[in-house]
Amino acid sequence: MGMKMSEYAKSRGLTISLISQKMGVSKQAVSLYGVKNVPTTKTLEKTAKAMTELGAPTTVVDLFAALYTDKKEADG
Repeated sequence: MGMKMSEYAKSRGLTISLISQKMGVSKQAVSLYGVKNVPTTKTLEKTAKAMTELGAPTTVVDLFAALYTDKKEADG
């Protein structure tokens, strides 16, 4: 597994609270991405859109790579 959603959000200058508010979901739901929850592609799209609208341009590929790619594997 990659990083936690809270770590990724922080690296992008955002908080889970801001992202979840923009999406209209609980911050607990968003904070579990990359930990216990594997969101659907549609949910990742909504998350990326919310982050982009909050000033941190993000794609589904960015989210998936950050949350679900093992850093050791990615480095080769």
